[in-house]
Amino acid sequence: MSTSVKDRLITVKNNISKKAHIVVKTEICDTRCPHQCTTYVCPAKCFEIIESKMRFQYEDCIECGTCLHACDQGAVSWTFPDSGHGVSFKLG
Repeated sequence: MSTSVKDRLITVKNNISKKAHIVVKTEICDTRCPHQCTTYVCPAKCFEIIESKMRFQYEDCIECGTCLHACDQGAVSWTFPDSGHGVSFKLG
């Protein structure tokens, strides 16, 4: 039996930094992006459309990099979180 992504995300511990490790130029998403693919490729659901505008929050990010690779409009800038911050995975 396979484990769902939702169940796997429960095993992620995240020490959130006050400084975002991902910066999203939401104006690009809102005006130039034809597909807004980050809203459906991000397994942590950090991207969503609210009232026709892209909203992004980094706090639940699992640092997979999917958004960086999926965005073909240059809206996503991604770096590793500061030392001591970010995600750690535990087996369970």
